[in-house]
Amino acid sequence: MSDYNGAEKTLAQGPPFVDQSEVNEAAYDDSGDNLADYKIDPAETRKLLRNLDFHIAPVVMILYLIAFLDRANIGNAAVGGMTKDLHFPANGLSLATSIFYVTYVLFETPATVLLRTLRPSRLIPIVIVVWGATVLGNGFAKSYGTVIACRLLLGMCEAALSPCLFLYMTTFYQRCELGLRMCYLFIASAISGVVGGLIATGFLKMNGLHGIAGWRWLFIIEGALTIGVGFIVAFFIPDKYEDARYLDERQMFLMKVREAQEAAYSQDTGFSWIEIRKALTDPVVYLSGFIQMCFDVCLYGFATFLVVIIKELGFSAVSSQAITAPVYFVAAVVYLFGALVSDRYSIRYWLIMPLGIFTTAGYVILISVSHGVGARLAGCFLAGMGIYIAVGLHITWLGQNIAGYRKRSTSVGLQQTFGNIGGIIAGQIYRSNNAPRYLLGHSASLAFWIVGLLCLTLEWYIWRSRNARREAMTQEEKDTMDQQGVTGDHHYSFRYLL
Repeated sequence: MSDYNGAEKTLAQGPPFVDQSEVNEAAYDDSGDNLADYKIDPAETRKLLRNLDFHIAPVVMILYLIAFLDRANIGNAAVGGMTKDLHFPANGLSLATSIFYVTYVLFETPATVLLRTLRPSRLIPIVIVVWGATVLGNGFAKSYGTVIACRLLLGMCEAALSPCLFLYMTTFYQRCELGLRMCYLFIASAISGVVGGLIATGFLKMNGLHGIAGWRWLFIIEGALTIGVGFIVAFFIPDKYEDARYLDERQMFLMKVREAQEAAYSQDTGFSWIEIRKALTDPVVYLSGFIQMCFDVCLYGFATFLVVIIKELGFSAVSSQAITAPVYFVAAVVYLFGALVSDRYSIRYWLIMPLGIFTTAGYVILISVSHGVGARLAGCFLAGMGIYIAVGLHITWLGQNIAGYRKRSTSVGLQQTFGNIGGIIAGQIYRSNNAPRYLLGHSASLAFWIVGLLCLTLEWYIWRSRNARREAMTQEEKDTMDQQGVTGDHHYSFRYLL
């Protein structure tokens, strides 16, 4: 069985590099051992990755962008007058925000487990079209109850996107390459904050056009665009690399080599209750889910209520939309550089923790400063600097450390199921009657953040301890493990990334 040390090891031990024209691919058949011995020229790897990134990154970023736009635009609509026009009850916005995550949580794990069975090229476009229609319908809502129904349906549809996109990327990239690629998703979510605020500013200025309120135009136009994206994207999502028409014959061969070199990590034996049980009985999966929940409380509270928080500092509805843009931009830039460092030096924990200090400081400022618009805006900037990268890298970390496609799909689904309970909590701690300082929301977010960082330390210790135990195993213990048929990330040759 191959040794898995991520970015710390070369791809494989094999013949020396040779010129592409001299390569005899016929000498390497489809047997995993033989292909795994082939050593890829780094220049070819870079060319292959550029091709993959060119075709995959724009698709996943656009999808994640519209997902976050359609999820968080309720905050923009609220600032634009929706709560008043539809006679929202007290804390009705908080309930409408939280209710989205009820169906989101319920459907995430089934969606990820069944992604390959239902085929990404079918499942993803269908749910996009349905949720686009839901968003568009929200623009014609006549009552608060209609908004709640739309949020429930939207949560069910989006549950089949976010974790599925990450799982989808694991079938194209090696695990040491996933940090930057996961960054694409969360940069898209941060960009959604930039774009969302600017778009909302324009739509609010359309207030009264054809007798339609500006917040309704927000839902109608964004919903129509989402439907269009759903139809278009169906032509750009291959189910697996073998179906990717943008890969030439040489690159298809290299993808087979890469798959063979990470056979234990990417192995898919089809739908298997045994693999699902492995995920359900691994305690670190539940710890990871709890940490994700703590981080997501901050992420969803920040993404949904930032515009409301800024408005309460004394800015107009239009100005508050525009001011959110630089906050999200800084968060996106920090994540991009952090992801590059993470992949380059193969670090996760020691990157999340230092940036977590900035977020902690941001919340402390928001809690402790009662006056001074500049200081509280600085608190928003600091809070965003650590939130996005912590959430994104932590999802990546679990995905990199779970071997076997079906176990990984279940594990990621479970992590996100627990994690997105944070969205329900976030909607309840930021209450309208706590304006303008939102002390409950900021204090609860800070508490969840600190607990999440402490538990992250425990997770890092568990991964490190498992590696240490395997390093200390005797040959007899290894032979026994082989006789028992142990595979995947529990095999002695597998090393967890730290």
